[in-house]
Amino acid sequence: MANQQASPTDAKRSAQGTITRDPTGEQRKIEKDNYSFEELRFPMDIGNSEKRLHCIKFTPCIQEKSSYQVKSSLELSAADRNRAAGTGAGSANFFNAAEATLLTGGLVALGAAEKAISDGGDIAADAVKALSGDVRSTARLAGEAAGTLAGAIASGVIVGSINLSRKTRRAASSIFLYMPDTVTLQQVNDYDQVSLTEALGKAGLVAAAGGSLGQALGGLTREGGNLGLGGGAKADTKAGGLAEVGGAIANATGNFGSGITDVLLFSAGVALNPQVELLFKNIQNREFMFDFKFAPRNQKETDRIHAIIKKFRFYAAPEVPTSSSGRYFIPPSEFDIEFQIGSQPNKYLPKISTCVLQGIDVNYGSAGQWTAFRDGAPVEISMQLRFKEVEIMHKKLIEEGY
Repeated sequence: MANQQASPTDAKRSAQGTITRDPTGEQRKIEKDNYSFEELRFPMDIGNSEKRLHCIKFTPCIQEKSSYQVKSSLELSAADRNRAAGTGAGSANFFNAAEATLLTGGLVALGAAEKAISDGGDIAADAVKALSGDVRSTARLAGEAAGTLAGAIASGVIVGSINLSRKTRRAASSIFLYMPDTVTLQQVNDYDQVSLTEALGKAGLVAAAGGSLGQALGGLTREGGNLGLGGGAKADTKAGGLAEVGGAIANATGNFGSGITDVLLFSAGVALNPQVELLFKNIQNREFMFDFKFAPRNQKETDRIHAIIKKFRFYAAPEVPTSSSGRYFIPPSEFDIEFQIGSQPNKYLPKISTCVLQGIDVNYGSAGQWTAFRDGAPVEISMQLRFKEVEIMHKKLIEEGY
């Protein structure tokens, strides 16, 4: 059963005649130059205005340094359009020359401030003033940070040279595929759980215990070793603070285990409140996963499916520059993805910014067992594409339909 062949009479799957692997016409052009291709569609009539079928359009954005020739479009990628319009969350140029100069002055001031604070000198106030924006003060403070000046200049030059714009060109041709069964969008925010009790540390402990460590220790001594057990809210607060101070002192002696503070709190009839807050940290880049299943009915569809799979695999791979020793890669291509009805955008589905193709999985035996035509071509193939946006979403982009 593992080597079952499809019957030539199977109207749905049977290839028409013997499939040759000496391609002609469009297919010959595709295999001759992997980046030079016309529109690839499956089904064959998907994505045109005559038949308003729902489809997904994938347009490759090829790296500018690629050694492969490709017919390019004059259009910017979705991510570049957003950045050009000022709505992108990324940064095309990290710093310009003027900002790099200010960075140099700021780093000098920072070095002077750190030195002043560590030495306890009188120039601490001037250093703090310089950090707040008085760049002219950095000239006088430069002598206090001689070791910082050279590093600050080098840092300004390096940072000023950083350019984070996308270095791609949009291909003139695209791949059109039918809409999969599910289209899911996930927007995930990252929140960190922060304990204010832990963050405040000893300062919070002293505040809870009565204002100063000396007062807390005095209270502990006056109680004669008793941690101030008693009724009422004030008594509970005092008891908890003294228990924490007692635990801190016990830990410092090294004679007790790490749980002594909890034991003392329990003895005082209270428990430590972590005072947990959730603080926003980041929004994750959106991810999209598309599953496709192909069951070619004839030779032309078989060749088209294999050409499409090869294209995605090709674009998802990095490139070794022909002029290098192999030390570097040219990154894989990126993709602009659009949901369409016929040749028009589907306004009821969110737009997708430029994506990287994180993974492509191809199963050549997705029928449940290996089944092939007489020439060896699989009768059913499944392909899963996993994309991740290069931009993060924010309110402005969502207003614009993303």
